[in-house]
Amino acid sequence: MIDLSREDAEYLLGRPEFRRFLFVAIQSAGILSQEGPAHGPIQRDLSFTEGRRSLGFEILNMVDQGQPEALRQPGGLVTLSAVIREAMNPDPKEKTRDKERKYDRYADLGDDG
Repeated sequence: MIDLSREDAEYLLGRPEFRRFLFVAIQSAGILSQEGPAHGPIQRDLSFTEGRRSLGFEILNMVDQGQPEALRQPGGLVTLSAVIREAMNPDPKEKTRDKERKYDRYADLGDDG
């Protein structure tokens, strides 16, 4: 297995763009969802889905090496929290740009309308 260096992981975690990318990767891997039934037999083979989830957890654990030693833990919970927080609170500069592009519904009326 190839490991990500602590320095590389720390650099990547410091980038909001990477944390947003990691959020999309986690969503694609299905880490935050459940594919199989909670109880009873599974009607279909979930090995592909579980393989994606496993890879998602492996990536999360690699990136977790960039966290300070005291915050690192199996499962990457602190890193997952940082990724979700970044996805829910995008860069304030982006919010400003969005406001500038906002459609003005009265712009076409002119001064007399």
